[in-house]
Amino acid sequence: MPWHPDMARIIKAVEAAPSIFNQRPWDVQLSDDQDRVELYADPGRAVGKFLPREVAISCGAALYNLRLTIRVAGRTPSVWLLPGLDGESALLDHLESGRVLLASIEVMPGRAAPPRSADQELYEAMWLRHTNREPYRLLPVPVPILVEMEGAAFAERGSLRVLHPRECRQILREAARADHTLAGDSPADSGLTPPPPGERMLQEFRTARGELNQVPRGKYGPRPADEEEPPIRRDFWLPNRTAPFEKHPQLMALSTDDDRPLDWLRAGQALQRALLTATRFSMSTPNGRSRRYRVSLAYGNWGPSRSRLLVPAGYGVTASFLSQSLELADLTDLPRRWPWHWYYPEVPQLVLRVGFAPMERVEPPWCPPEVTEPRPVPLGEVG
Repeated sequence: MPWHPDMARIIKAVEAAPSIFNQRPWDVQLSDDQDRVELYADPGRAVGKFLPREVAISCGAALYNLRLTIRVAGRTPSVWLLPGLDGESALLDHLESGRVLLASIEVMPGRAAPPRSADQELYEAMWLRHTNREPYRLLPVPVPILVEMEGAAFAERGSLRVLHPRECRQILREAARADHTLAGDSPADSGLTPPPPGERMLQEFRTARGELNQVPRGKYGPRPADEEEPPIRRDFWLPNRTAPFEKHPQLMALSTDDDRPLDWLRAGQALQRALLTATRFSMSTPNGRSRRYRVSLAYGNWGPSRSRLLVPAGYGVTASFLSQSLELADLTDLPRRWPWHWYYPEVPQLVLRVGFAPMERVEPPWCPPEVTEPRPVPLGEVG
């Protein structure tokens, strides 16, 4: 018997995944036999011409939402990554020339399984998670939550770790330099050396930069008071608002073992699972989700004072992205590297700024009620 999914709800859940410039460069379709849900990279999006790696990472985040939704629906998905590629295929070329099948999720009716409580809570976190580009002025994210995020990423074959304050400063400086270069500032104005070979692709990106950005204006952040080490990229600055950001932002680095298309998809799944895990454990019931019973979250301080620190009710751990330097390396056809000496074999993929922010509930998908035929009225009830 074929499985008949509620595609409206599945697509709505997939749309809740983070994506580069909010482009949502994917397409979800149900196979003809209704036994598989297929996720495609959508080359019609302008961003696919310039940043195929980030397109694949965005699709990986959407894939995790798709897997999670199927599990919550009581089914066990079997995922086949990159089923349409062979040994001679290159995802870079396919993303520029036509649609490519990134994942085929087979749903077997005979393997129905009740969802675990962890899956249910991650699914609920899906409707709470959002990217926040405002200053994070509360206490740092507690170590247990950071460890849970690292473990969640590791479960999806990604490596996520907290950066040392010295590494954070280096990342912020690199992000500022990359912001100037991406904006087209001259080296004399920004103090930068001329960009390496790959200028044509960089110029194309600058030309289409306005078209790429589909983030709603309400999701922008204020202009940082210290522009030398901005904690958010200048594409999302509100020019009429200026605010001081945290002096020592918490940054996390996401990397993979290699830089193949398969690694990009794994990085996207690791990213989304880590973000949902952070939301889940920082908004755990009954301390934050149930509006009627909301109370402030109390976290222990692991410093010398060991005082109890409170987070206002309705707040949770959120994140924004700070990967301009990695993006610039892609555009100029250079290998991505961390700005410090690192002795482990890994490839940088993303940088996150994490902190506490208000959680706005996203309405789950609404489906129209079923239309039923009018019931005939017996003669005895007339009048």
